[in-house]
Amino acid sequence: MHYDAALRVRELTQNIYDIGDEIADYINHVSQAIADWDADLVEDCLLELEEIVAEGRAEVRPGLSELNGLRQAFVSGVRAGSMSGVTPSRTPRALGATTSGDYPHPGRTLSFMHKKPGASRQVGARLRGSFGDATASTATNPSNADRSPAGAQNSAPATMASTASWRMWLREQAEHIRADLREVEDWVVNQTQCALESQSVLLPQVYVKAEQRTMELVAQWREVIDRQPELAAGMRGEAPPEFLVERARVEEIVGRLQRRKRGTAV
Repeated sequence: MHYDAALRVRELTQNIYDIGDEIADYINHVSQAIADWDADLVEDCLLELEEIVAEGRAEVRPGLSELNGLRQAFVSGVRAGSMSGVTPSRTPRALGATTSGDYPHPGRTLSFMHKKPGASRQVGARLRGSFGDATASTATNPSNADRSPAGAQNSAPATMASTASWRMWLREQAEHIRADLREVEDWVVNQTQCALESQSVLLPQVYVKAEQRTMELVAQWREVIDRQPELAAGMRGEAPPEFLVERARVEEIVGRLQRRKRGTAV
């Protein structure tokens, strides 16, 4: 029975990590669409993010509740203390660290642990500066308007500047916004880890705030392209999103299997 409970703890822990992973991935989809200057795809990605956040909030609540109940049962049961989670003297490990846990779980083997291009090496300090204390009992507001590119618009090229100057400016502003989106991704990952290791974060609120921050950054991007809408439209297709290529590959495999199955049935 204890073995079954330990397996269930591993399953629940991995499921919650998967939820954070998926939300971070969908935020990254928004970033990829911005890099491609595809306004329609950005809107589609926001809708997908809204759906995945709603699903994640619905799944994470009962998952965390059951996980905490199992941990408490182990603490007070025959194997008291063997799955107690983080001790009072232990702080949540930094992203990417490899310290061993007090309870068995699969570990950080998910795709969001791979270093993203352009991400700062000082992840912890950057997250604290942008989102506040990651271990607060209530999730802090990730909004960081001071870092928005709106202020940078004052240094935009003059109205009669060359097309090359405007393109360079547009790309610079888009990269600032994408850097902020990467911070949101890292923040979601960090908060998910804190919720599992120290039970100090309310994940449903974290996911909502991450979605709100993403929408704010997309609004800033729209303000940027509104300065030169025709030029921005002409830049569409510069960086085809990788996630669309992966989706097309998966759909092709699924379609092939379905066609094969229909042929066998005939």
